Amino acid sequence: MSQFAGKVLALISTLFLAHSAYSTYEHLNYLKAVEQSEAVLPVEIVVECLLSALVTLFGVIISAQPFKNIHLESQMATMTIDKFDTRPSFVGFNHRKVVSTQGQLERRLR
Repeated sequence: MSQFAGKVLALISTLFLAHSAYSTYEHLNYLKAVEQSEAVLPVEIVVECLLSALVTLFGVIISAQPFKNIHLESQMATMTIDKFDTRPSFVGFNHRKVVSTQGQLERRLR
């Protein structure tokens, strides 16, 4: 099956899932109207809900994109050494703490 067919299958089965939810709502309202305390769902609604959930899951799995390769070798094959070895090694933060701490100490002593 193609990805498009999987998406269509998932969409249609999602509509069936929504229909089973609406049928459940209507059935419970009917039970309230006839003042029946037993809230057992009919087998048809339960089967429709379970089948539509399974078909939705199947459609989502089929419509998924293929996995991407996560190995480092495949990533490095597409990059140049300049792009791969670029990092901000010129940035240093060690000097800021000393100046900041000395400034705070001078302000406290005043």
